[in-house]
Amino acid sequence: MSVAETASFWPHIMQPVGDEVSSVPSLQDVIEVYNRVYTAVWNVGTHRSQQQKAGCQPESMERKQEQDDNCDERDHFIELDDLPEPVKLHILSFLDVKSICQLAASSRDWRILGNDNILWRNLLERDGPSWSSIGHRGGTDLSRDDHKWRYLQCCPEAQRHKESSSIGSQLRGYLRSLLPRTLPMVAMFGPGLNTNTSQIVRAIISGKEGVFNTNMQSTMWQTKLPRRGGGGGLAIKFRNKQEFFLITLYSGTRREREGQSAANKLLVPKTPTSDDAEPEYELKHTFRRLCSEVAGFIFVVDASLGVDHVESGLAELQAMTDQRWTPASTPVLVLSCIPGEGEGEGETRLTCIKVMEALQLGSMTRPWQVQNAVAGSLQDVDTGVEWLMNNMQGT
Repeated sequence: MSVAETASFWPHIMQPVGDEVSSVPSLQDVIEVYNRVYTAVWNVGTHRSQQQKAGCQPESMERKQEQDDNCDERDHFIELDDLPEPVKLHILSFLDVKSICQLAASSRDWRILGNDNILWRNLLERDGPSWSSIGHRGGTDLSRDDHKWRYLQCCPEAQRHKESSSIGSQLRGYLRSLLPRTLPMVAMFGPGLNTNTSQIVRAIISGKEGVFNTNMQSTMWQTKLPRRGGGGGLAIKFRNKQEFFLITLYSGTRREREGQSAANKLLVPKTPTSDDAEPEYELKHTFRRLCSEVAGFIFVVDASLGVDHVESGLAELQAMTDQRWTPASTPVLVLSCIPGEGEGEGETRLTCIKVMEALQLGSMTRPWQVQNAVAGSLQDVDTGVEWLMNNMQGT
């Protein structure tokens, strides 16, 4: 059997049996499957050799035997490195990323294959929808066409590993613990505060034992917010150790939100350059000072309402994070919420990657993260807030 014929075994062997759920095999699984393929090829080759010997004359059999004795046994083996590149790439597409990186470190040829841009694009399309969060530390444009770099920058597991192994991150945490702390301010806003996911505000105010505890007496920033279309704030103790002041910024009054008014009290239209130009918005002057003083943003979207809803908040997000009044180091946490009190299982929602693309976060150079969450039960909200606390300056 030729190498090409060997490759035809692969897709059939890798398919799940019956109703078995398909999963990404490890490198050990691939090696085991390869051994099975090799055994099958070896058996076919042995069977053909026996058939040929049975039909040979005695003299030709003796010559054949002498030739076989002089051949190295290694000549009968099909090495993994002997497979053509398309087959190798097909094998890699079944592996998890950790196994691909390990295999790429074994030789120069595998390193070249392990850096294939189309391979990593397919891996991103395969794994991305299952990520419950996706983020970026900022400083570079994530929209560039390097799919391996994008994968490793956005993969939650890779980011957690990078943070846990970073000496600089550990040193920053230690130095912060020695500095006197002030109560940092976090601004929460977004189109999700105008839909059913607005229940996230009430859930945080009500508190969640061991996660969010509120201090209703701390409202120092309420007087500095505009009365119409502004909001209020209160002190939050997160996991009984980190405190911050949460400010909610609504795009309109309660009556306007209930009436689904299209007006946005946070924004003001720019002067159009021409009659045909698309309308552009910028932040009202009354909110610019606030943005210059907050330590982090929480942007809420309703992931159950589709891409159009998320895109409706793009102008608001860009206006709030404009570097003319917001420092480039201020992080943005995007809570991709669905309404409800349960765990959100079985609910239809946009993936984190779809939310990232709708908000054009790939071109945002400040630290950001998209986190799936359930508004009513606050499920996974604490995961996102923990990321925000770790990335806010001076906390």
